[in-house]
Amino acid sequence: MISLKLSAPLIGLFSGGLLCLGLYGMSIEASPFLTTSGNSADRLQSVAADPDVPFLSSKRALSVFEYDCRALAFGLTTPPIVAEDRPRLNEACYERARSLVTTAPGNARLWLTLAQFAVTLPDKRDIAFQALERSRAYGPWQYSLAIERTRLIATMPDAPPAIRAIADDDAQTLAASYRGREALAQIYVTEPDRRDVITAAIEKRPPNEQRHFVSRIQRTMR
Repeated sequence: MISLKLSAPLIGLFSGGLLCLGLYGMSIEASPFLTTSGNSADRLQSVAADPDVPFLSSKRALSVFEYDCRALAFGLTTPPIVAEDRPRLNEACYERARSLVTTAPGNARLWLTLAQFAVTLPDKRDIAFQALERSRAYGPWQYSLAIERTRLIATMPDAPPAIRAIADDDAQTLAASYRGREALAQIYVTEPDRRDVITAAIEKRPPNEQRHFVSRIQRTMR
């Protein structure tokens, strides 16, 4: 009984030490995000300025990374990124994505993020193609990823047949769902170069789904 009373303070001290270490680790990992003024442009600049900041398993850090770097990929950062900063930030997001896919190799969205930034770097083309293949392999039925893969591949005229086949497969995935057909209708209207692939995918669907697709096109064009 006496030994229990004596060990209780030691247990408390040990637990407190572990808590402090955990909080310190979280602060190091989250520092690129929590020490800025809170907008995506500031956070991206902070990450790019310190490439050695650990970027591990924090769910918050991962979600902020995805939000900011994907906003950069689509030109949606607030405030907008000036043109001269884009190459450096693209490189930073590429390095972060490459690091993250090694720790989460089954994450289809991270593979797509890696592909989006590898495409911006002239010497990373092969990595972009590989990342697209991995994204499709790990997320074949995620229609939001299928939309983005389709659009990204459309910007890659040098894509080999295996990569173009991914766009064809994604079009078929989208054609099989209500929301996917809505997305295909928008792409059909805004990206004429994709119409043959989209039409081929829709023609394989039942008549009622084909009618739904046509109605979405008509609504989009109004």
